[in-house]
Amino acid sequence: MQIIRIQYARVPRIQMLNHRFRPDLNHLIVTLDVNGYRPPTTNDFFKIYRALSSLFPTLSHHSCCEEWENTPLFLHEEPGVSIKSVGEVADVAHLVEHVIVDLQCAVSGMRQCSGITCGHRSPENRFDLFVECLDPRVGVFAAMFATSLVSTMLKRSRLSQRHRHLAAAARLILEDPDLAANPAVLSLKMQCCPTMSRWAVAELASMGMVNLEGSGAHEHTRKTTRSRTNSRNQRTKPRTQRG
Repeated sequence: MQIIRIQYARVPRIQMLNHRFRPDLNHLIVTLDVNGYRPPTTNDFFKIYRALSSLFPTLSHHSCCEEWENTPLFLHEEPGVSIKSVGEVADVAHLVEHVIVDLQCAVSGMRQCSGITCGHRSPENRFDLFVECLDPRVGVFAAMFATSLVSTMLKRSRLSQRHRHLAAAARLILEDPDLAANPAVLSLKMQCCPTMSRWAVAELASMGMVNLEGSGAHEHTRKTTRSRTNSRNQRTKPRTQRG
């Protein structure tokens, strides 16, 4: 997968596609190309979803494609899996959107976050993910990390403790930026070794969450491997809107 661009803006018209979008919030707009993947089978999709849920338990609290009058009849549902799938490559982009929603809630403390995945007519493997966003730094991190996570899952279907530590480090450093310069204290709060905390800080710096050279945050519009969702830790199902 490849992120083509990340934007931060208010897009009033997108509310017509997901009525849970709040008019006072800006949107993270992630243009994503999904390359090199066959549409995951229904069983594979649910397997990946459940593995991600072990890392982010609140994924199971998302609502998906609810209150949408044009919900397709071919959506697949599974007990205990809040994300509905369509058996297309769109499922991959949709899953990334849900993980972005969940990460923003986990890292920044958003009580509710909604999103939607829209597919391009051409190329058909390109999608725009619209997600409510309070802090563009957190949004960019969430987009890059979510894309990396889902890419990893598609390749080997398992995650490491590093992924869990990175999300924890992002939340702690957002609360106390001074922790980025003190890996020993950060490691105590993360309950890991200093080597792991230093790795996490370096990763967060590469994603724009931490500036190791001084003040300010990096802004990203960089290419990286990396539906409609609503979370209060509640999600709105992804929908592929061709257009």
